[in-house]
Amino acid sequence: MPALFASESGRITDIRFWQSPEEAQIVVDISTAPRVSSVSRLKDGTLFFDVEQCVFRPGKQRYPLNNPFIEILTVQQKTSSMVRVFFRVPEGVEARTYVLPKNDRKGDRIVIFLREPQATQQQKRTATLSEIRKLKAENIKIVVLDPGHGGEDPGTQNNGIVEKNYVLNMGTLVKAYFDRDPRFKAILTRSGDYIIPLERRREIAEQLGADAFVSLHANYNRKKAIRGIEVYYESPKGAVGEAERLVAEMENMVDFGGAPSAIPATELVKKDIVEKQANIMFKSRQLAEKVESRLAGAVTTLPSRGTKRAGFKVLHSMAMPSILVEFGYTSNLADAGILKNYTCRTRLAQAVYLGLRDFLLGNIEEGLDTSYLSYIQAADERKKSLARAHEARKKKLEAEKKKAKKHLVKNGETLSGIASKYKTTVTRIKQLNGYSKKHVIKIGDTILIPAK
Repeated sequence: MPALFASESGRITDIRFWQSPEEAQIVVDISTAPRVSSVSRLKDGTLFFDVEQCVFRPGKQRYPLNNPFIEILTVQQKTSSMVRVFFRVPEGVEARTYVLPKNDRKGDRIVIFLREPQATQQQKRTATLSEIRKLKAENIKIVVLDPGHGGEDPGTQNNGIVEKNYVLNMGTLVKAYFDRDPRFKAILTRSGDYIIPLERRREIAEQLGADAFVSLHANYNRKKAIRGIEVYYESPKGAVGEAERLVAEMENMVDFGGAPSAIPATELVKKDIVEKQANIMFKSRQLAEKVESRLAGAVTTLPSRGTKRAGFKVLHSMAMPSILVEFGYTSNLADAGILKNYTCRTRLAQAVYLGLRDFLLGNIEEGLDTSYLSYIQAADERKKSLARAHEARKKKLEAEKKKAKKHLVKNGETLSGIASKYKTTVTRIKQLNGYSKKHVIKIGDTILIPAK
């Protein structure tokens, strides 16, 4: 390996491995934005890619990982300015490589994303669903506890608390209370230090037919005086965005068979989605209130900020009541001290269990979230109003085009000069011709001139 490297070269600063039951990630940290080639395959099935303008100080390093996702990883300095990364995966494992740019919390990095074979995933899910069906037949309630963050995403880190570790510990404590109650089956979305995509967390609960879903977090605010517990459920604004996404998705999937209908298909789909959302949000509010009530009395020195609404992705489910618990503010010294105290942690964990128990074994009211329905109605009216205004502008523009004069651009002419000649404005000419702000006219162009 050459003794000197080009000063402008980036360098590999760390190589990390994260694994969950279904997937794994190899993360290669780079000191500068990397130039990465596409992935190629050798005859023996080994995959590789090159990182240009990059240095790897050991020169060559071999990592015999030997796990269900990857058999071996080798990083080698091929030339003075190029590193080659080799990796070999077991048969059926899906491998994808991403280059992720730096942000305010992480540097530039290359991620090799590995997912177990589809057949293995299906076998596991079939076995799990078989067990869940037996539990439901015995009227056992399924609760999914979701410790937030994990792996590459540590969450907030303040006053000796790393959120991903704290909420995993809290999830384990809450699960322990459920494990002692034969009326419930509690399942964690993650049981180790690995990340799960937000949509996947919700999908896990939906696939298990969960009766309730609780995402667990710790909070942070720059204003260190802010403190207290918060319990969230879905907001109207967040639900509207999800409804629009689902309408578009379902329109592509649902075949209406060409049957005549007085109501357009889009409206039928949206009406069904909105009603399901409004029903789940109505129940989620009840769940949030039960859990918040128990948490508010769990530790007398830890205040509650009540129930709130937000458009968190993990709360977008139409299948089960869903809430997100913020145990306190790690940015506040008093809260942090309470959260780190073992007795307080057990009381908070018990409060979550009791709130869920109160909800699932109590009288769950049926109904629709009227504030969401009102929000939807107002949003639809705004869209219709904007559409009418757009159509009016379009008709007005078409009418103006019919009355407009035509001007052939000659050498040396500018838009401002032409506007002055016809006693109009550059803005009006651009609007009439559909020009952008940066549009430059050329000799021979025919321009429409607004009528006086």
